[in-house]
Amino acid sequence: MHKIAKALFTLGVTAALTIGLTTSASAASNPVSVCGSGYYVQSSHELGFYIQPGVPADRPQAIVYLLYNSSTGYNCVVTVVTGEQTGLPVNAGIRVADGSWIQDPGNYNSYAGPVRVKAAGKCVQYMGSTRWWSSSNIYTASYTSPLGWCG
Repeated sequence: MHKIAKALFTLGVTAALTIGLTTSASAASNPVSVCGSGYYVQSSHELGFYIQPGVPADRPQAIVYLLYNSSTGYNCVVTVVTGEQTGLPVNAGIRVADGSWIQDPGNYNSYAGPVRVKAAGKCVQYMGSTRWWSSSNIYTASYTSPLGWCG
């Protein structure tokens, strides 16, 4: 009986970890799932193509997304890691015009954020950044939008 219980426990832990990893991976590839239901993408910006001779730069290291939920009046920003490297500095941020930045910097595997601000009838500005390395070089890419998305 002890062996059966141990096997069931191991199977349960493995299933829980698999579900957790799958949920995290799908969340990272879909910024709407990170911000929550009712949000839609208003704008995005790709960050950090590393160009190396003979190697195609077919995807960015990260993408920063600005989303909006018209029923709540909240904007949401997520910076999704799309490159091969994980656990490196990533940041997502947003501010209302004449307001302070709300940011989520950290060493993340999937995404930074979500950061949210209520901005119905106001203009917002969003930003994202990431860092990655290649050979012995460290690269940083960042984007800060102009003020916009007023509504």
